[in-house]
Amino acid sequence: MGTPRYVFKEDFLNCSLCSKHYKHPRMLPCLHSFCERCLVDYITKGGFATDSSNSGVKGFPCPCCRKFAAIPSLAKTRPTKWAEEFSENALLLDLGSIYTLKSGTRQCDPCSRNNISSQVHSYCKNCRDALCEICMKTHRGMKLCQDHVVLGKSEYLANINNLKLEEETCSRHTNKTIEQYCNTHKKLCCPNCVAEEHRKCDDVIPVAEAAKKCRSSKEISDLRSALSKYIIHLNLVLKNRNTQKKDLEAKKTKVLSDFRTLKLNITDHLDRLEKELEGKMNQTNEKESKRLREEIDRSQEITSAVDNCGDLLEVTDHHGSDSQLLNILDKIGVECEYYEEHIAILCTRLRNVDYSLTLDKTLEKFQTKVNTFGRLEVRSSPSGLPTSPKVVLSSAPKSKIVQPKFTLSVKEATELDEIDGRHDDPSDCWFTGAEFLPDGRILLADRTNKKLKLYSSDLQLITDLTLSSKPWDVTTIPNNEVAVSLPSEKIIQIVHVMSVSMSTSRAIVTDDQCYGIHYVDGKILAVSYDGDPPHLKILSTDGEEMAIIATDDDGFILFSKPIYVTATSDGSQIYVSDERLGCLVCLKNNGDHNFTYSAMDLGHAAGVTLDREGNIYVCGNTSNSVHVVSPQGDRVKVLVTDGISYPRAITFEPKEKKLLITQGDKDVVKIYSLA
Repeated sequence: MGTPRYVFKEDFLNCSLCSKHYKHPRMLPCLHSFCERCLVDYITKGGFATDSSNSGVKGFPCPCCRKFAAIPSLAKTRPTKWAEEFSENALLLDLGSIYTLKSGTRQCDPCSRNNISSQVHSYCKNCRDALCEICMKTHRGMKLCQDHVVLGKSEYLANINNLKLEEETCSRHTNKTIEQYCNTHKKLCCPNCVAEEHRKCDDVIPVAEAAKKCRSSKEISDLRSALSKYIIHLNLVLKNRNTQKKDLEAKKTKVLSDFRTLKLNITDHLDRLEKELEGKMNQTNEKESKRLREEIDRSQEITSAVDNCGDLLEVTDHHGSDSQLLNILDKIGVECEYYEEHIAILCTRLRNVDYSLTLDKTLEKFQTKVNTFGRLEVRSSPSGLPTSPKVVLSSAPKSKIVQPKFTLSVKEATELDEIDGRHDDPSDCWFTGAEFLPDGRILLADRTNKKLKLYSSDLQLITDLTLSSKPWDVTTIPNNEVAVSLPSEKIIQIVHVMSVSMSTSRAIVTDDQCYGIHYVDGKILAVSYDGDPPHLKILSTDGEEMAIIATDDDGFILFSKPIYVTATSDGSQIYVSDERLGCLVCLKNNGDHNFTYSAMDLGHAAGVTLDREGNIYVCGNTSNSVHVVSPQGDRVKVLVTDGISYPRAITFEPKEKKLLITQGDKDVVKIYSLA
């Protein structure tokens, strides 16, 4: 099968950022090119970042393929000048010149730069400038341009496809042209390059000879074949993914439709119950309203009679004769006896009526026990696609595939004991923070009662400390001290813990309300979701703000509602649970994003802790579960599901391998064994 006939596509001359023909195209290491001005705008508007996988190298993701673009000179250059550091794409410049000359749309370039429109008369191959007759004469008369190849209109039209630049300038040595090619290093060289770096190379040949060898060898056809195979495979991937997307949309529609049908059935049933209740309610209300109307009417009748007697008494007293007054007094006296009797009868019959509805126990349980619409299961299976092509790299040594290591040495969590945390407290307890001390004692932060409670290793209350406001989290720091976050005051309170007593000492003031906190390697990690944007603070124990982490390498916000934080013992990995996003975010100690763990059955993420093997335990507050995640970010298992309600704070005791979990709606704290 022969090679398909080559057809040039005009779109190749269009910048993907502005969709117009290239102007001063610059080529990135990934081989994508962009107008210099477009690239500057992209970088300055937030496209530049630091490559997290390469020790903070300066650069930015390619606007097209997102491959990180970096060259050493960027580190010493302002981002506004980065575009100039990338090589100019001479091929695109030549092709652009050829196309505009061939189409007849080209105007004299020097005149255009002066906002003058002039017809093209000739073309300078060296400057790549189209010239009108006047500019052509000026160009030829300049000493600097006297050696340039200037073609008349008939010449360049006759050789329109051969206008490519014959001599390219070396990017390293001014006014030196590329003449040689080093096969050893695969480098284009000017004479200075050869003298400085390739003197000892045995295979340095002229560029024309090197190109001729390439064209006569299979290298071009092999690469063309490889690229073709990539396209074929990627088309299969795209088709497969689009089909998968369509199937998922259809399945999503079906799942939601099934649920809506169930919802409608439940709603219809509730509507029937509502109508029955409404009928009974209306009947009862009509009966009571009728009674009230009768009582109101009778009250108004007696009131009218009393008012009439009062008016008659006043008129007779002021205007009647003595005999009339005596006569009316006797009659009013008789009426007063009647009024008293009937008012008494009326009042003895008056009753205040109230309505209340005692819900059926099934409905009460529905409100409190049904926390989700159902468990959405997401099952993954191989795509069924053929193996991706290995053409260029087929001869390279194959790297060993490393499967993630799940280091969890225990299969189940066994419930050992529990703490009833309420002790003469005015309100129900809500333990939002928990910590095992090195000697096995336990600290619990009771938010509703504004207390820090200290328990012995055998789960007996030793003492408690009333705090100035509602605490959230607690973490151990050196010198028999712990830190307690008090979000409403924007402080982290330091508490001195003795054998049987506790006392407050200094306080660290924070700019934002901090919730989850964790001490590691001389620093306090604290998360805040009230900040703009939500972020992780790294503080010294003196309160100095050392760093704020809020976005990833591409400038995207990392958190929505970060609620708890923990870290490995050396501080190399930091884990933040995000309640609103329902995920666990892992960061490196320099702030770079490592991975994010999320699962449909996790729900709202809450407390997070680590065991000695590096496994991460994260509470699913609304799913009533605890997920175990490997150090690589893979799901190991769901460890705790039964007997736990709204798990909130979690902490691990390494000596006896115990796991402590607080509950969001109970005073009871659960203790599990992982041994």
